[in-house]
Amino acid sequence: MLMPLIVATVLLFSSLLVYGTAMQLIVRVVVRLIRSGSSALGFWKSTAVMAIVMAVTAAAHLTQIALWAVAFLLCGQVSTLEMAFYLSAQSFTALGYGDVLLSERWRLLGPLEAINGLLFFGVSAAVLFAIMSNLISERLRTETGYQSEPAGNRARLPAAGNGSSK
Repeated sequence: MLMPLIVATVLLFSSLLVYGTAMQLIVRVVVRLIRSGSSALGFWKSTAVMAIVMAVTAAAHLTQIALWAVAFLLCGQVSTLEMAFYLSAQSFTALGYGDVLLSERWRLLGPLEAINGLLFFGVSAAVLFAIMSNLISERLRTETGYQSEPAGNRARLPAAGNGSSK
């Protein structure tokens, strides 16, 4: 049981490095795209930003799946890279058809990869939401002059029907 935990720990940290690199790329590209040209972000520029973010996060997830696939090959759990990638993609997405099974010694890798995948899918959703939120705020600011504030910095509004706050 110790060896699968060690392998999974190395793979989890490797996945974190892959995803951290992807996030660094996303930040650089998105900032450059937003700062280039006019201050108003149009439909196509906003669409391009979201498409780039989705492409980079998808590439990061596929790289993570490939890392786990190589581990399955090195542990002798599958005989071909194609089968290893298939097994890894099933585990990473928590799909789990169950048509390819790991040996008893290595079966803990499947659920650990699923945890890895679910966590990083959650981070990807958060990144997409944050960027979409930023694009919407920027659009509101340029079109209406509305200055949005981060959610944590909003002042409390007075109660309805009561002109003062207590």
